[in-house]
Amino acid sequence: MGAPENPGGDMGEAPTGGTTASSAGRVAAVALALVVVLAVLALFAGWVWLLVTDDGLTRIVWAVLGVLFFWRMVPRPARVDARAVELTRADAPRLHDLVDAVAEAVATRPPDRVLADTTYPVAVRAHGYRGGATLVVGLPQWTALDPAERVAVLAHELRCAHVDRGAAGTVVRLAQDLLISARTLFTPTRTVTADTKAVDQSLSSVAVLGLTHELAGNQAQREASASAGAAGLSVVGAPFRWTQSLLTRLWRPTLHAAALEADRRAVSLAGPVATRGWLLSTVGVARGMTAAGNAARTPGADPFAAMEAAGRPDAAELQRRLAAEPDASDDPRHPPTSQRLHAVEHAEPVASDWVDRSPLAGADGEVFRVRTALTQQFREELVHGRS
Repeated sequence: MGAPENPGGDMGEAPTGGTTASSAGRVAAVALALVVVLAVLALFAGWVWLLVTDDGLTRIVWAVLGVLFFWRMVPRPARVDARAVELTRADAPRLHDLVDAVAEAVATRPPDRVLADTTYPVAVRAHGYRGGATLVVGLPQWTALDPAERVAVLAHELRCAHVDRGAAGTVVRLAQDLLISARTLFTPTRTVTADTKAVDQSLSSVAVLGLTHELAGNQAQREASASAGAAGLSVVGAPFRWTQSLLTRLWRPTLHAAALEADRRAVSLAGPVATRGWLLSTVGVARGMTAAGNAARTPGADPFAAMEAAGRPDAAELQRRLAAEPDASDDPRHPPTSQRLHAVEHAEPVASDWVDRSPLAGADGEVFRVRTALTQQFREELVHGRS
């Protein structure tokens, strides 16, 4: 199936419509990320040089300390939950065809993997540091959306992840993961202490032996030592926390600009009505989740079927939700939903039958087969929560 022409042209890696401040923040974020990465590499090179030039017992000490330190500093990016079900091209060829077509239409690369999960949102997450990405089809949101809205969310998520998969986004993500590892290394561990009542009872039971003051003094010394150690680790870890906070603030305008540009791509492909409907699905209580929760507590009821049958909130109710939380967003990577809706409302309407010609019906059948297999898991998560 041929993809439609791209009315906006290929906008490249950098999001269009960005302000000067966004471009400056992008450059500053990449520069700071490079400093972080180079600093870790320099530290590693210094450790290797120390091992080569040193000798005797100290070399063994430095070797052991260095291995422990750098093993803990290895970047560990977040991974998709292991409970997600992978949909290979052999398992779901029409779904992969749909994803490939949408990716081509919004001028980005298709993801390397497609998974289905019982988490709500449909999302594309960059993984690794070689431009890879994973599409997680959130079965609840996919169920709650209509066909055109499904195309809109695919278009947005695939294009929005484009910035993370580029060279600049990869460097920033690598620096963020290194800083997270450093923060974890220098975060004080929680000290397990006895219950206060139990300690008081123990002290009172030995009072007859005249050891109360000695035991209380030992307890105070242990608590003071633990507090001093925690304070020391907090001081050492403060620069890493500040650097990560600064990097996040510098990079956020680039992410927001990319999200708005991805919304425009979604409008150009699925139309403003479908894009607005998808954006409104997460305003307030996520669409369909109340019906799904009620069905999960009803014997024999299917929470996914309940989501399909549930009515949508009327326009007035959605407007009240937006007014109640005007700055609410899906996550910190996206601008406020109200701002995104305002941009969609001023977008040019499109007249295209691409959604009707897409392999969406076949893709839905493949997704719904997986949905059937995960219904019980979804029910348990609605009742007991996702651990």
